[in-house]
Amino acid sequence: MSIIHRSQFPEDHTYYRSTSPVYGTYLDGHHFIRSIPLDWGARFGWMKRIFWKYMQLAKFDRIDTEPTKELLAPHGFTRGFVIWIPFRRTEIPVGWHKLMIGTHFTRTGFVEIENQEYHKRWNERARRARKKFLSLAQEGNQENIHIELVDEETFVRAFQTVKVKHMFKSDYIKYYRSMIGIDPRSIRSYVCYRGETPVAGLAVHDYAGNASVHLVAFTGKESHPFQGGTGLMDRWFHDSVDMGIRYINFDHLRDSSMESSQQGYTDFKLNFIEKECYFKESYFRFL
Repeated sequence: MSIIHRSQFPEDHTYYRSTSPVYGTYLDGHHFIRSIPLDWGARFGWMKRIFWKYMQLAKFDRIDTEPTKELLAPHGFTRGFVIWIPFRRTEIPVGWHKLMIGTHFTRTGFVEIENQEYHKRWNERARRARKKFLSLAQEGNQENIHIELVDEETFVRAFQTVKVKHMFKSDYIKYYRSMIGIDPRSIRSYVCYRGETPVAGLAVHDYAGNASVHLVAFTGKESHPFQGGTGLMDRWFHDSVDMGIRYINFDHLRDSSMESSQQGYTDFKLNFIEKECYFKESYFRFL
C-alpha cells in the first residue's frame, strides 16, 4: 500500500459525498440543508441555515471550486461561515484561513481494479483469508456457507439480528434505508449466511459510472472462523469487475475525529487497500 498526496488523486475518481446525485438528494432531505449544484450539476456543496435567513453555514468538501458569495447568493446565502476542503487544488486564494478544528473525515483509501485478479494486490493476510473462505464456501459445503445479494428488508433484518459492537447501529440502518430509498439500483446489499443464519453483511453504493463505495457493514463473531468479512469483500470486488467499475472506495478510515472502536474495522479495510490519501487541509472565511 502507498500513501498519495491529494493532488495525485485520480482525475476520474470523485468523492461520492460531493458527486453522487443520490447523496445530494439525501442531503436535501435534511431539515434546513440545501445542496448547491456546481460544474453543471457534476458536483455539489451544501448550505445550512443557522439563524433563519440571516445567517448560514456553507461547506464545500473535496471540491476545487472556490466558494464565493457570488456563487452562493443565488441559493439563498446572505452572510455566514464558509468551510472549504479542496480536492486536488493546492493554491488557495487570498482571504482563506486554515481551520484548526476538525470538521470532516480526513483519511480514505481506494483500489483501482482491472480484472478478476484483483486479489493479487491485497496483502498476504487478506489473500490467505480469501483462500480459506472460498475453500469453505464451495457449492455443497457441509456448513452451507454462502453469500447472497439481498433486498433492503432482508439486509436490515440481518443487520438487526447479528450481534455486533456498533455504537451507532440504528443510525447506520437509518442511513442505509435513506440511501436505498432514493435509488435502490445504486445500492448493492450482500449478506453472508451460515445455513439460514445471517452472520455478516455489506452494503455498497455505486456512483459516477465508474466507482463503488463502502456504505455500511456488520460482522458477527460467528463469521470469523470462515472469514465471512473477507468473503463479502471478495464478492464486492468480483461483481464490480463484471459491472465495469474501475474504483473500489473504502470511504472513511479512522482518524482523530472517529471513535477508537473504529480502529479494528479500519485495520480490516487496510488489508485490501492499494492507495491511501489524506484530506487534512481545510479553510474558512466569513462572507
